[in-house]
Amino acid sequence: MKPVLCFFNFAFLLFCLSSCYTPRYMYSPSAHNVPMLTKKGDSKLAVNYSVNPVDNSVKDSIPVKAKARGYDLQAAYAITNHWAVQLNYFHRTERNAGDFDAGNRDSVVINYKRNLTEIGLGYFHALNENKRSFVQVFAGAGFGKFSFVDNGRDQNGVYRSHYHHVNVTRLFIQPALTVRGKRNFAASLSLRSSIIFFKNIATDYNATELNNYKLDSLSYSPRVFWEPAMVNTFGFKKLPGVQLEFQMGFAFLVSRRFVDARVFNISGGLLFDLPKVFALSKHSSKN
Repeated sequence: MKPVLCFFNFAFLLFCLSSCYTPRYMYSPSAHNVPMLTKKGDSKLAVNYSVNPVDNSVKDSIPVKAKARGYDLQAAYAITNHWAVQLNYFHRTERNAGDFDAGNRDSVVINYKRNLTEIGLGYFHALNENKRSFVQVFAGAGFGKFSFVDNGRDQNGVYRSHYHHVNVTRLFIQPALTVRGKRNFAASLSLRSSIIFFKNIATDYNATELNNYKLDSLSYSPRVFWEPAMVNTFGFKKLPGVQLEFQMGFAFLVSRRFVDARVFNISGGLLFDLPKVFALSKHSSKN
């Protein structure tokens, strides 16, 4: 049933984007924290720049540059040979625009800010003796705030501005399979599932507007997303504690209740295994 719901929700999203409906995006996926942990004391500290493909618009003959970008800060540490903790911080600044509003001519520009802090506990285990393949499962919770400001003109050409702020709680479980290559390369398939709770909503939209923008049922029940991602890391032979990371992820709504959400996330950045970095530094100083 879930794949069927996913397909219809995704099809509905594409229909909305191709029609006169201007979405109010209530969710945007974060980068996955898939640490390369093999034993006690291994760690990860990462900084990722994240973007989401967007389309620019023209409002009253003036180009409006859409955006969906931000950063993800991630940390993980193996407290035993099989158990680890992780800490994540997610920040996004976004903008989208549309030419129509609830079927009427309208000039709309919507600006978003998102912040979310997460903590998780995970288990990891090698699948073979040479420790080239690992399976891991992390689970945790995050707390933050998503907000946007909706600026534009109504069908009568009168300027108006609205706001929408909501507290967000995210519960997640994230199984992943990682395969390491012989030349400082690793590839991971991460299959995260997220449950999103929207609480303490503050807005000056009226009831009709909330219904038109699919926002009236946000607090009724949580939204569930299935979020697969491919994560690739590239290491340096002379810098064993430093790696480049690139990942591409998706977010598919699998709940019965609809909510507008961004579908893609593309991230790239640097990650560090601090004990290895410090060990290399000490070795270099002795030489």
